Amino acid sequence: MDEKKNSNSSQTTKQNEKAAPEKTTGSKPVGKTRRVLSKRWMYPAIYLGAAALIIGLMYAKSQMGGGGTQPTAGSNPAQTTSAQAVSVTYKWPVMGSAQSYKIPLGYFPVKGSEQQQANALVFYDNAYYPHQGIDIQSATKKPFQVTAAASGVVTKVDNNKLYGQTVEVKSADGNIEYYESLGNVTVKQGDHIDAGQTIGTSGTNQFESKAGNHLYFQVDKSGQPIDPTSVLPKR
Repeated sequence: MDEKKNSNSSQTTKQNEKAAPEKTTGSKPVGKTRRVLSKRWMYPAIYLGAAALIIGLMYAKSQMGGGGTQPTAGSNPAQTTSAQAVSVTYKWPVMGSAQSYKIPLGYFPVKGSEQQQANALVFYDNAYYPHQGIDIQSATKKPFQVTAAASGVVTKVDNNKLYGQTVEVKSADGNIEYYESLGNVTVKQGDHIDAGQTIGTSGTNQFESKAGNHLYFQVDKSGQPIDPTSVLPKR
């Protein structure tokens, strides 16, 4: 009797194990070379309660190459060298006064407080992702002209299903600027553009579908994302 009971118990356990769903960790969908999918880094699911520890560690680790490749700039006669630094003056990537625009979602502060980090997360596909740039939106939430924040060379133009149309520009100081969630684009790869030149209009994307019409703007320095407001003029 005991053997039969144990056998039935064992079979029940196996059936329960078979029926139980496998646990999966959150990971960014694949699709950009941005702000996450074909160019973006992959992150595990992050819970708000552990934002200060888990997000910070994964963020630092991801910048070492986990999930995407950095774009390779084309030939640029103004390219910097270690012996000669080039100073670049940045402008807000919008037409008109920067004061007439708002920033609904800012840059994820690696050394910020838990609350500051929690306020700079994007929730997508049941996972949280550090916001590695800033969202810029008009006061009316309507489309607006997007302009180049700095002079440089257009190194890539892409239409990404998650981030919308995107433009990557390498400026003379070696930084790379990313303009994403564009509605349309008026430049092409290889173009030399000037600061303030129109490169397209704002739009929407799947990754931040709840954000509405906006521009996602990111700046990478030495392959690492930095707070764009650190190079943009004070508003």
